[in-house]
Amino acid sequence: MLAHFIQVDADLLGRIGEKPSLAERLFQPDLPAAAFDPERMRAAFLARGPQLLAGTIDLHPSLRGQIEESLGRTHEALRSGEGGDALFALMQEHLGRRGGGPVEGAHRPLSLDKAWHGVHYVLCGEVEPGESVASGAVLGGAEIGEDFSGYGPARCFPPAQTAEIAGALAGPEVEREATERFDPQRMTELQIYPFGWDEDAREWVMGAFRELRSFYADAAGEGLAVVTCLV
Repeated sequence: MLAHFIQVDADLLGRIGEKPSLAERLFQPDLPAAAFDPERMRAAFLARGPQLLAGTIDLHPSLRGQIEESLGRTHEALRSGEGGDALFALMQEHLGRRGGGPVEGAHRPLSLDKAWHGVHYVLCGEVEPGESVASGAVLGGAEIGEDFSGYGPARCFPPAQTAEIAGALAGPEVEREATERFDPQRMTELQIYPFGWDEDAREWVMGAFRELRSFYADAAGEGLAVVTCLV
């Protein structure tokens, strides 16, 4: 589980609000066109795709209505081999949302890797987001769209909130207090991800904190918003 952040301009944030699937493109890596042979892939979908999907419905009956609506084919039709072209078209549509190169209006990215929960904890001393502005820097923000990563939807901070967080992280006392909160035994007891903390991880977490502080400061200085997601 990794935490990723990206600075976006106000126009892109507005477009994401209108079309939340754009958020997925910010965090899912582009898939190189060279990795695909469309004709071979289409042939494979026609040959086996419908039957495999029918088998999925057998295992998960609750998905039947959603799958039948998406493909315009009944469970029985899929079992008989119909719907391969519709399934292939749906796959191409999904790849189109993910691919297509960089998203216009997206700026500097940041990954906290697996240090994200440790950074959150040293900022506020809590496992979950709290009431303070600093406690929202990693796990806060307004949710956008659906959960595409399995760890919750993407979240966003408009420019004003980004500037507020940047200000909350800027004071010299913030780093001092964060350093004092780093307690490997307590963090392990609280099951702060990725678990099994020791003193050697202190600089790893504090280095990630400094990167996050710089990231928010840069975004605020440029009047940008921030979008984040666990993937």
